[in-house]
Amino acid sequence: MMGRSRLLFPLLGLAMLVCRVQGALEITPDMMRGRDFKPTIYGNYQGNNAGYLVSRARAKQPNPPGLVRGVVEFAAHDFELTPAMIHATNYGLANMVKAHMQVFGDRVSPGFRVRIRIFGNFEDYVAYSKVRYRKTVTKSLLGFFSGGSKEIVTWRQERRLKWRLVPTLLHEGCHAIMHDMFGELPFWMVEGSADWLGEAPAWLQKADGLRRDQLQRWINLDNMRRQGKLPALEDYLLTTDYGQWKKMFNGNIGRGYDVGWSIFDFFIVSSRRAKQNWPIQIMASAVQEAKRRPGASDEVIFLRTLQARWPKLTSRNLNGVKSFEFGWHNWIRLEADKARQALAKQR
Repeated sequence: MMGRSRLLFPLLGLAMLVCRVQGALEITPDMMRGRDFKPTIYGNYQGNNAGYLVSRARAKQPNPPGLVRGVVEFAAHDFELTPAMIHATNYGLANMVKAHMQVFGDRVSPGFRVRIRIFGNFEDYVAYSKVRYRKTVTKSLLGFFSGGSKEIVTWRQERRLKWRLVPTLLHEGCHAIMHDMFGELPFWMVEGSADWLGEAPAWLQKADGLRRDQLQRWINLDNMRRQGKLPALEDYLLTTDYGQWKKMFNGNIGRGYDVGWSIFDFFIVSSRRAKQNWPIQIMASAVQEAKRRPGASDEVIFLRTLQARWPKLTSRNLNGVKSFEFGWHNWIRLEADKARQALAKQR
């Protein structure tokens, strides 16, 4: 593939950027100001799906047939961005933009771009995060999005988790999309929607590591349900930071992601299976209400909307949030049963 890309560049007038840092990372003024990102073009060229980094001047020129301007801009440090990866990230995030528009009924701003800074070395990821954001990162933090600078920062990932890189880019890209559309959102939805939408593409689901991870998530959640360890839904929906998740889940912040992911799944997939849009519409209306009231608590607005609009479960005499919670618990049980069957077939 790399051999083919060398033949394409002279033809297209493109240049692949590979920034290699010798020794300690040099953090330049352009990096601090976000001026080192390169635009991309991607698509199907001569029967092959591929993507390319280009200069800003080149990005303004007409593209060869089959190639379009990418929604992603990259800054790479000691990391080689292959045409396949550039294409996959652009393809995934372009569809993420469409998915967000369909779910939430809003649009990104004109000229919106997802800016991704990726390091080949974990030590450089640590150094940049510390200097640029005064943020201490560990290998458990695969990447993060900064709303202030509007950039995603990540690194190559460990060898055993290399399958996690593209899902991480899509996850953090969802944060960038939601931030552009709405600004602040309920905390659980920021992470839950990014986990769900970032892992939703059918082509990504074919990755064995990702699929097994999702199946195990349902089983873990169902074990918590059986043991009475799922948090009260109202308490969870009102959380506003990772510290509260850490306390709620006995130090395991990852469980907070899992719960948010499963709630978002309940909203979206239950609508699709029932062929009824009202669950999605309830969620979207809560988001739109929060956007109209920027000074109010997004978490409180969402909870009140759910309480007012989620249908009553007459057979159980449950209203609003309690009715939703009952349905969500059943959803976890059903998905976990399917997950156990799927894993059993793989053995």
